[in-house]
This record gives sequence, C-alpha cells and structure tokens, in this order.
Amino acid sequence: MINKAFVFVSIIVLLAYTNLSANEAMEDDLSGFGTEDISDLAGFDEEIAGQKTPAIEKKESIFSLSGDLAFKTSLGYKKHKVDGIEYSGINQAQTSLYLQLDTKLSDDWKMRISANSYYDSIYDIYSHNNYRDSVEDEYKTDLQLTDTYIQGKITSDIDLKIGRQIVVWGKSDSIRVTDVINPLDNRIPGMTDIEDLRLSVAMAKLDYYLGSWNFSFMAIGESRIMLEAPARSEYFPVDSIFSAAPDPFSVLKTPSSSWDNMQYAFSANGTFSGWDLSFYMAEVFDQKWHFNYANGTRIVNKIDMLGSAVNIALGSWLLKSEIAFLDGVAYNTTANEKNRLDALLGFDYMGISDTTISVEVANKHIFNYEVQMKNQSDYVDKNELQTAIRATSSFSNDTINVSALLSMFGSSWENGGFGRVWIEYEIADALNANFGIVDYVGGEKPMMEALRDNDKVFADITYSF
Repeated sequence: MINKAFVFVSIIVLLAYTNLSANEAMEDDLSGFGTEDISDLAGFDEEIAGQKTPAIEKKESIFSLSGDLAFKTSLGYKKHKVDGIEYSGINQAQTSLYLQLDTKLSDDWKMRISANSYYDSIYDIYSHNNYRDSVEDEYKTDLQLTDTYIQGKITSDIDLKIGRQIVVWGKSDSIRVTDVINPLDNRIPGMTDIEDLRLSVAMAKLDYYLGSWNFSFMAIGESRIMLEAPARSEYFPVDSIFSAAPDPFSVLKTPSSSWDNMQYAFSANGTFSGWDLSFYMAEVFDQKWHFNYANGTRIVNKIDMLGSAVNIALGSWLLKSEIAFLDGVAYNTTANEKNRLDALLGFDYMGISDTTISVEVANKHIFNYEVQMKNQSDYVDKNELQTAIRATSSFSNDTINVSALLSMFGSSWENGGFGRVWIEYEIADALNANFGIVDYVGGEKPMMEALRDNDKVFADITYSF
C-alpha cells in the first residue's frame, strides 16, 4: 500500500527535476547569445510602425454560443467483480456535449445559459451484463443545466447574480475545508479534480465592493446535494463496506427546495499586496449523509460553518491556510450531533520554471468523540488526516502539461487513497487530448479497501468551439 504511494511521490519529484534540468540546459545554450546578435532586429518595430491596418467595422453580436464535444474512454487493468459484473477491460465509451449561450442584455447586465449532457454506449455494448437500473440511470445518460444565471450591476459598488452558479471558497486546490457551498459529483471519485466536480446551485448572490474588500451575501434556494455512485456499482460496493447491507440499499433522499430548507452564506474577501484574507459564515447542507433509521433512508442535515482562509506570497512560495468550525454534524453510531474543527496548511512552490509543486495537509477533529464511531457504519477517527501532493510541469510552449496527484488518508497513509498521473496535449487550437492512469490504494478504511482494484488508464479528446 505505502509502496504505491511512494511511487507517485517519486513521479512528482521526477517532474520537477525534468523541468529543472531542461532550464539549466537552455541557459547554457543561450549563454553566448549577446546583445550584438539582436541589434539587427532593433529597427523591425520601426518598419512596421508606419504601416496602417485598414479599419474593419464589426457589429458586435449580443449573442455568443460556445461549447465542446468530447469522447472519453477508460480501461480497468485489474480483474474485479461487483454485484456479479466484471469491471476490468474497457468500461467507458462516453460522448459528451457542453453548450453555453451568453447574452448581453444591456451595458450592465448579461445572461448565461449552459447545459451538459452525455451518452455512454458501453452499456449497450455490454447489455448482457444486466446492469441495475440505478447504475444505467447514473452512468449511461445524463442531462443537466449547469451555470445558468442573470448577472449585472445595481450600482457601481453592488452586483447581483441570480440563478445556478458556482461559488468557490478557500485556497486549497485538492482538499475541501471551507469550500462548502457547492456539492460535488462523486460518481467516479479520484478521476477528476475538484474544480471540475462542483455542481451549480440556484441562489441569489449580492456582492458589495469597498476598497480592498468584497462582501458577498447568498440566499440559496435549491436544496441540491452531492451526486454519488449508485449502490452496488463499481464505485460503491456496499456489500464490501457494510455487512448485511439491504437490497435495495437505503435510498439517499434529496431535501425538498422550500423556505424551511433555505440556505444562507456570507463571505468577506480582502485582497492586499502579497496576501489575501477571507472570512466565511454559512448555514448549508452537509456534504456527507447519515442513516435515518426511522424510515430506512439516508439523509443530509444542515450544518453551521464559521471559517477563514489566507494566502501569503513570499517570492517563489505561496503559503495557504484554511480553518472551519462545523456545528451540527450527524453520524450513524450516535444520536448526538457533533462539532468538528477542520484545518489545513499547505504551500505552492513555483521556483522551477514552468513547474508548480503543491503540498497540502488537512485534519478533521471531532469534538466529544465516541469510541463506537470508529466502527460500522461511521468508520471515522477522532482525527482524520488527509495529505495531497501535486506537481504540474509544462513543456513545448505549454502545448504539453504533465501532472501528478497523490491523495492519501491517515497520519501514516494507512487509510488508503489514490494516485493519478495525466498528460494534457494541445493537438491544435481547438483540439485537446488527455490521457493518464489512476491507481487506488487500499487501506484500513473499508471504502478505500473496497476500491483498491478499480485502477484504470483513461483517455479523452475534446473539440472546443
């Protein structure tokens, strides 16, 4: 288990070293290139300065349509069965379409409507597998309205944005601490970064700008919660996690969108020379479910959050920290709601050209912890530690980006996690390819141990327009 993790750490170090060596070689190659070699170019700007480009009148359209068309596939390279279905081999053949329409309503107001859809033909190719309806409902087809809102200025200092939108809190790129506004799409965990997993939520957001500060007030009317892998699918093998799990498994109930379920949030963000500071307050739905034993369902409840985050730039270093106090967190093995303190420390290092190295460590501390919470069906420790190490290097004038991410749980990584390495290649201006590998590391936590054979290679190609 730990050996796998160190393989990914070695890859991250290698990425940084490769770019460092390349930079040193380039400096040697350019060392003899003096000012006399560029003197012939001195008049070049003067020659073209006198040329006049004919003016072309263009009528600006109030409508703008953009989007992308993508094909994604993945291949499991370890044999493993869930619910009697073998998931090794090619297990994704997904075509997706994203459309975004932007409209200028006036000089101060605009509207955006966007939607995403996909169809995965692998479920037709493997129709003999007799997938559960819940699996096909989540993975075969999907259509959802994403960012859809009206935005504009009420005064020079006040903006209003109404509709489905994403609000990002905190400074971390890999671990959520204060980032509690938008739920995540967790149907395929580990394959995609958090920034691409947030789900838009309908709200009214008012922004007030005062000097270096921006104050945001949010009233969230849509009770949207996380999307999860369906029970007894490859990414939620409930029989390996919960002993004597019922069939069908307990339904995850979405709260109704009502006045009683309204959510509220406030943030204050200050941007200063070399650093920035944020404060957060929120009453929102929790990002984890718990069993409702009264009716045999799974539910989420509201929590109160008070938090803060800070970034400090010091030369090639960016230091980051987040802290959040959560009140009203519910668990399965106790009737008492708990308070929890989540804290994160981390840094980004950008001292190597075209390379960024990031290290983040977060701890979740449960107050008034009860010993039975370590057992089924909570499986939580008093202190839950998570470590995320990431490196990204760019090559060939940013046409190739190589990234590696290791995310592990536990003070000595004993609870498992995952590692992912991927390469993004810009084939042409509007055509991009992405391919990589994700390796799940088993551990003492039943969930990660149940996913340890889900390892995959993946690829996608995207055309943007």
